[in-house]
Amino acid sequence: MFPWKSVIKLTPTCSVPLYHQIADSIVGEIMESRVQPGARLPGSRSMSELLEVHRKTVVAAYEDLEAQGWIEIHPSKGTFVNTRLPVKKPHQITEINIKKGFPEKTGYEVEDYDNIHDPTYPPPHVVGLHDGPDLRMVPTQLISQTYKSILTRRAHIPHLRYFEVEGNPYLRTQLSLHLNESRGLQTSPENIFINRGSQMAIFMASMALLKPGDIVIGGDPGYYYAERVFTHFGAKIIRVPVDKHGLRTDIVREICEKQCVRMLYITPHHHFPTTVTLCAERRMELLELANKCNFAILEDDYDYDFHYESSPLLPLASADTNGMVVYIGSLSKTFAPFLRIGFMVAPQNLLHQIGKRRQIIDIQGDYAMEQTIGELFRLGEIKRHMKKALKIYRQRRDWFCELMCDQLGDRVQFKKPDGGMSIWAEFDPAFPLPEIREAAKKKGLAISNGKIYNKSSDRTWNAARLGFSSLNLDEIEFAVGVLKEVMR
Repeated sequence: MFPWKSVIKLTPTCSVPLYHQIADSIVGEIMESRVQPGARLPGSRSMSELLEVHRKTVVAAYEDLEAQGWIEIHPSKGTFVNTRLPVKKPHQITEINIKKGFPEKTGYEVEDYDNIHDPTYPPPHVVGLHDGPDLRMVPTQLISQTYKSILTRRAHIPHLRYFEVEGNPYLRTQLSLHLNESRGLQTSPENIFINRGSQMAIFMASMALLKPGDIVIGGDPGYYYAERVFTHFGAKIIRVPVDKHGLRTDIVREICEKQCVRMLYITPHHHFPTTVTLCAERRMELLELANKCNFAILEDDYDYDFHYESSPLLPLASADTNGMVVYIGSLSKTFAPFLRIGFMVAPQNLLHQIGKRRQIIDIQGDYAMEQTIGELFRLGEIKRHMKKALKIYRQRRDWFCELMCDQLGDRVQFKKPDGGMSIWAEFDPAFPLPEIREAAKKKGLAISNGKIYNKSSDRTWNAARLGFSSLNLDEIEFAVGVLKEVMR
């Protein structure tokens, strides 16, 4: 007789009901092939006596197993393991009731995806010169109140169902109005596609536009994660140097005269990572080249909302009359990375093709959250938050740049940016960034080691983006003080 009493170990104080514990143990023995298909199980009365539990507990376990298809109950005949289960060679019982953890590896081969580095997660409680907003300024209470209000309104129950792949129509309407007013675009809601951030927009646009062997032009240095998308789809990347006026359009023209270019990826407002603004003359030249040579411009305007000195140059998309520009942006910088809402602006025929492709990876976004952000746009709360953040970030930029010049001016070269959340800092070769990072880490400061920029460049940089917006004035002073100390 099978040693059920030894195999099934029950823990009455466990949150899992006893009948579930019994059922799980029986399934385990079947899965290990120690109990074969067709094997007879003890009757409910006999099993309850063996396990010293109430008979109703065993009956509940058996009924659960029968519903799942593990066993068959035949009145007047008995309870049997389902005969239709595959027969396997039984494993010998070496130790009773061994609790195994989840498998560490698959039993089959998994190819290593080496197109991108392993994900890294910055420590949450360490001062860091990160490239992003101050999370302490996020109007979480306002967002949560609006979100809760939407979920509790009877009229908004439709927002809980499956909806358009293009995104919440209310948010698309509000975004269209905002972009037309603030960036000189002439969109309708049908030109807006909501996604989960700039990176997803880059991926979806590339999925619709790129084929293996296509040529994509980008800046040098460039945005590592965008380049990984292009190579994922088999594109060949040609990097073009960036000077103080932005991407070198004379070199772009030379490339276009010799090769067929499919796409040009650019961050013109503040080039990533150098923060340089593309001048108006070169913007017009790129549009001319796109029209002449028939390539798409993927314009990533990741931080347009943050400009400190004067009105920024309008996006390329605002002057595009032939549908050559795909314009993308995100609210991750405006609020916080947790808000996975980005947008794409393009002619309807392209968005239709992107929408068809989205269905195979992500049917839709968070419709209720999209409604929330749409209402905050309508109420003017988004604009008020951006105005407040702009004032604070400008003060932090000025303080950070002043300290960097005073304390590290002979060892770190940078240009004070006219907008954005970071500076592009080039370190003296005598101070290798990987070593600076490790030394700073020991003193409680997290900075980039700069290696990621060398992966998206044809030259070697000892440089990194140093963010100032996420730190208050005291934290900025601490951060610069640590850098000064480790670079003596």
